Amino acid sequence: MKTIFLSILALATMALSSCSKTKDPVEPGPTDPLRPGYVSGKVVDAHGNPIAKANIVANNTQFYNSNILGQTDANGNYQLQLSPGSWYVRGSVKVKYENQNYVLDLFTEDDGAFAGTEGAVKNLKLRISGERTGNFGDDGFYGGQIEVFGYLNFFDTDNVELTLEPVGPLVDSNTGQKLTRKVSGMYIEDVPLGKYNVKARYVPENKPLKVRVRNVGTFQNTVTALFEPSYPGATGRYKLNIEVSE
Repeated sequence: MKTIFLSILALATMALSSCSKTKDPVEPGPTDPLRPGYVSGKVVDAHGNPIAKANIVANNTQFYNSNILGQTDANGNYQLQLSPGSWYVRGSVKVKYENQNYVLDLFTEDDGAFAGTEGAVKNLKLRISGERTGNFGDDGFYGGQIEVFGYLNFFDTDNVELTLEPVGPLVDSNTGQKLTRKVSGMYIEDVPLGKYNVKARYVPENKPLKVRVRNVGTFQNTVTALFEPSYPGATGRYKLNIEVSE
């Protein structure tokens, strides 16, 4: 009797096993919460709208030029599968502005290294001004740099003040504000990226100066200028060279 009971139990177990199927592992979606072995997140613009086709890079902190590349989908989401190790995330987006192509670095929230085996959620935002995170060589500002040069016998550029009035929306489509900045060591840092009408004043004498984009055209009371790559082929860093004359 005992033998018959065990046989029936075995048959029942086999029948139940045949009715259940083992599911293949499901890849986590971009909007899923933290998952070991993956980094995921969302990229948004200055208005909180998702950015599609933003480039995302997971960089390995231990091995040079060891990275994993990806892009955001139509909803601004991304997900990258990682190997064991220490990683951090960077991103960039291409923007068309004033018929020029800009490649803008994205701000990574909660920026820092994480273990690939543990995974992470790293969201990114578009910023055209403000201080960078300072991590992994990401120093400086998201805004543009202005370098001011004196013309002929005018050398006292540290006593020059520029007035910058936006011409239309800025690169991030926000409305800019009129800025008045004094030069320091030939530079003005972190100006929101955009197109500006630029005027100059010599502060000690409260005297207007003539201005132009360096080595371009003639000196005028006002020059309209656009930020350009810091050097040919540069991405993420933009500059404006202004020349002043009495």
